[in-house]
Amino acid sequence: MVIAKPMNNRWVDRWVTEIRGGIGLEVVPTAKASRKVIRALSQNRVVGILIDQRAKRSEGVWADFFGKKAPTTPALAVLAMKTGAPVLPAFMIRNGHGKHRLLVKEPIQLTHTGDIKKDVEANTQQLNRTVESMVREYPDQWFWVHRRWERRKRVHKR
Repeated sequence: MVIAKPMNNRWVDRWVTEIRGGIGLEVVPTAKASRKVIRALSQNRVVGILIDQRAKRSEGVWADFFGKKAPTTPALAVLAMKTGAPVLPAFMIRNGHGKHRLLVKEPIQLTHTGDIKKDVEANTQQLNRTVESMVREYPDQWFWVHRRWERRKRVHKR
């Protein structure tokens, strides 16, 4: 199963969803995905969550990403803490024309101090550092077409 936010372009969204479905992935939209994810995890299924997406200001944890604070989804940290499911960082690396290699890293050791809010923030930060490390190792592999960091307000001169 993979959690995916629908894309703004419905034709591109349909095309990407068909590709994902064609390799056997169940695609679940982000809205109201929690119940389906928890059910899948209770059945020992694998759930993929992309965490390098910019979260809404009101929903994100402000975590450092390449030296700047960015609103980051806390969903993975919250789900892992709630369910006890291991977090295995996985990255698909292009390896020549039409070839790929799946890298699955060691499980991330989550912080559990009892202060849930601080633990979610610390764990989200740790997840961001994991993504950063892979981007640093394979910078040419990171395809990113949206603004990850907060936009600066334009100053209009008169």
